[in-house]
Parts: sequence; structure tokens; C-alpha cells
Amino acid sequence: MGRSKVCGIGTSFDAKHWLSLDPCGFFGISLSWGVHLYALVTIFLLLLSNSNVSLVLFAFGYLPCSVLAMISLYMASTTNPGAVPMGARPLVTVRPSQSAATSNGGSHASASSSRNRPMRRCHKCNDNFKPARAHHDSVTGRCIVKFDHYCPWVNNSIGALNHKFFCLFLFYTAVCCLMSLFLLAMRAYQCSNLVPEHAEQVASHGAADSVSQADRVTPDERLLLATLGLSPPNHLLYAECSHFYDNYYIWALAGSSILFFLFTSVMSCEQLDAIATGRSKIARMKVGVGQGGTEYVCVSEEFNEMFGGDSPKPSWHWYLPMQVVFPRGMKKVVLGYDWDETFDAAPYRDADDEEEDESSSQQLDDDNDEESGLQMTAALSLPQQPRRKSMGSRETSTGSVHSLSADGLNRRRHDSGDSRLQIV
Repeated sequence: MGRSKVCGIGTSFDAKHWLSLDPCGFFGISLSWGVHLYALVTIFLLLLSNSNVSLVLFAFGYLPCSVLAMISLYMASTTNPGAVPMGARPLVTVRPSQSAATSNGGSHASASSSRNRPMRRCHKCNDNFKPARAHHDSVTGRCIVKFDHYCPWVNNSIGALNHKFFCLFLFYTAVCCLMSLFLLAMRAYQCSNLVPEHAEQVASHGAADSVSQADRVTPDERLLLATLGLSPPNHLLYAECSHFYDNYYIWALAGSSILFFLFTSVMSCEQLDAIATGRSKIARMKVGVGQGGTEYVCVSEEFNEMFGGDSPKPSWHWYLPMQVVFPRGMKKVVLGYDWDETFDAAPYRDADDEEEDESSSQQLDDDNDEESGLQMTAALSLPQQPRRKSMGSRETSTGSVHSLSADGLNRRRHDSGDSRLQIV
């Protein structure tokens, strides 16, 4: 879809709030929100009654993970992933030609071309400065630093500043799916020893009509008896088990939990390499085929580029959907550019670009002078041929005049001769 903005919200250069307006992304993130909310409501209404163990697991396990997953989803979708702003400049501590010289593996050809074009630019972003580790995303229409991929499930590009939230969303979603399957298994085990005739009574009249409250065994007592190797009487029923196996909401919860657990588990395992190396998917692909240069190396080993902090080892803030905080002065180094609100909203031009513009304009003037000289020469040489034709025509006309005059003289002579003959 590219850069767009509606009421100050979008992915354009002047948007105040970051949000991708891609239709496919809206559908994907709506599905993500819907699955989490559906699972939360279904578990609360159908899997917690008459089970203290399920209540404790839900309150201290599933509910916190579900809330953290949805907060991570919100942060991943609304956080600027590291888009290069208009007017961004290269860092003073980094040579402008370094990114161009190492973009092709540091070869001699690329080094020689970097002298002619010292600063990388993105033509799709109006020739804006393009840092070494930035790649253009066609969906958002912006160059993203450490661009990994565009994820429709979060409706955003995954880059340097929101990669943490994407990983947390995958992790907590997988944990929620696993807990959901565990709660379903507990309820299925509780309802596994029902007698068919009593089940029909429960279905038609309810558990209170078929079995008295005093004779009923609670699910926790049933689990305790199973742990001790004892089994309760089969005629005891539970109201929550009356329509457990033929409930479509239960089957939908089980199917979505299995599907999203497999998906998020595979995606989480894929992100482990990005967490360990600090490289995006594109960077890992280029390094894998031998096209990676020094720009794909971590800027520092004192912290993790994805989670920030002051240590490369896991810390408590890794597991919370908080904004990534880098050590002092290192955020610009990670992003690879310098920018301030006072900068002009136009592509940055350095001295080399001005010299290149002057040389190109001088070359253009020389070309124009040479072209005008050729046009003048052509203008002088082309009319000569028509002149010869005109002279020839003049000669022809002169010859015709002479011939006409000669004919007239002969006629006069002939006439005078005839007259003389008549006189004689």
C-alpha cells in the first residue's frame, strides 16, 4: 500500500502516530485480537466452574500471559519499527562511504563505486538517506532499520524498535495456547467416566434433578481420588460435563489453541537466532549467501540490540512489553543515522553531493555547448545543397531565356526572309 496517512495516523513522513493502514494487515490483527479474546471468554465461562485447580491456574497463569500477549500485540502494531525520517543524516563517527563500500562484501569494485557515490540513498523515499542496515518495506513505504519482515498478524513491519514486542507476542501466545490445552485436558478428564443413562438425564433435566448436591463429587475430589489410585462411583455426575463433548465452542477453542501453538512455537524458534546474533532475517540471509559485510555485525557486545538494557544477558525487562531503552548515546549507533526535529524535512545533502551536482551540472553545460555547436555546424552545412540547386535553376532559367531569345531571333530572321521573298 505504501506511505499513507489519515487524520495524522499512518506511515508517512509527517504522520504523528504510527499505524499501518494495509487492509490485509487489518484483517490479520483483527484475527489475532479475536482469537485471544475468544479464548479468554470461553475458558472463563466453560472451564473454571467447580474446579479450584483450574481457577488458580487461570488466575495466576493464563490471565497474566493473555494480558501480556495483548499488550505486546498492541505495542508491536503501534510502535515505529525504526523508519528512517526525512532529513536523516549519517553519523559523524561513521564514514559516509563505509556502508556503500561494505554493502557488497567489501569488494574492490564496490569500494571504487563508493567514491563516486559516498552515501546510500533510497529512490523510493525521495532519495532520502538510507543507513547501512536499513531496507525498504513496500507495505509501509518506508526504509526500516534492521527490517526483518512485514507481519500481517501484528499489522506492522518488524524492525529495530518493535522486534522485542513481536517476540514477546509470539512467546506469550504460545504459553496461552499451551495453558488452554491443559485446562481443556483437565475438564475432559473430569468428564471422562460418565454413565450414558445418567448423561441423558443431565441433558434433559439437569444435574440437580438427577443427583443430589450431597452425593455429588467435586472435580478436585475426583482428581485426589485418581491420584490415590481410587475411582469415584460412576453414577456421580457434574453439571459442567453435560454438554462438554458436543459443545462447538469447546472444539473451536481446542482447534485454535493447537493451530496457534504450533505456529507461534515455530516462529519463536526462528527468532532465537535473531535474539542471539542481533541480525534481522534479511541480514541473516545475506550473510548466509556470502553477501554480508561489516554493517551486519552488532554495534556492541555490552547489550542486546533487540531488548536493550546494559547487559547482553537476559533480564527482567526482557519479559515485559516496555519500550526498548539503549545505553546512553547508543540508540543513534543502532539506528545508524542522526536526526533531530530541527532538521529540514528534505533529503540531506553533503559536500560530496554538492560537488557531484556541480560536476554534473558542468558536464551538462559542456554537453549543451557541444550540442549547440553541432547544431550550428549542421545549420551552416545543410543549406549549401539547396543553394546549388537554386544556382542550377538559375542557370537553367538563364539557358531557357537564351534559348527563347535565340528562337525569337530565328523567327524574326525567318519572317524577314519571307518578307524579302514576297517583295522580290
